[in-house]
Amino acid sequence: MNREALKLPDELISRFGTRDPFRIASFLGIEVRWLSAKRQKGFCAVVLDEPFIFISQNMSEQMQRMTCAHELGHILLHRDILTKDRFFLDYELFNMQNETEYEANVFAASLLIDGQELYEQIREENEMTTIASAMDVNVNLLMIRIIEMQKAGSDFHIPFTPDRKFLKTIKDKADSI
Repeated sequence: MNREALKLPDELISRFGTRDPFRIASFLGIEVRWLSAKRQKGFCAVVLDEPFIFISQNMSEQMQRMTCAHELGHILLHRDILTKDRFFLDYELFNMQNETEYEANVFAASLLIDGQELYEQIREENEMTTIASAMDVNVNLLMIRIIEMQKAGSDFHIPFTPDRKFLKTIKDKADSI
């Protein structure tokens, strides 16, 4: 896996003083556009060497934020593929069988979820769904963050493995599994 997926979010947060993927995209000159899609959550594209993020307006703010973070990850981590293939279409944003999708997931999880805050929540023995709700992310995205923190040496014990296709089936709530 590309280690930039873990490092780059911290650099962006430090540089821009926010975890908000919409603001970071704006600071980087990446235009976010809205579309009225029912199935598709979002995609990113490079048009005339300019990156764009397209997000369905038919989702909750939480899902829009996660989608924006995921697509921002694609633009920043996979620009070479985007330039060649022109766009990523995401019907299943968090497909962990595909390396580029997993890297975009790790980027999104690292951007949206503060590791220190997560560690404190876990030490307080809060339930995963409670933590996900408090951090305003889906529990599967939370689990991706925990998995990566565990790989980096944290002493977390993961209660379950995130569903590989969770964004396709979730009910658009933080505690949906």
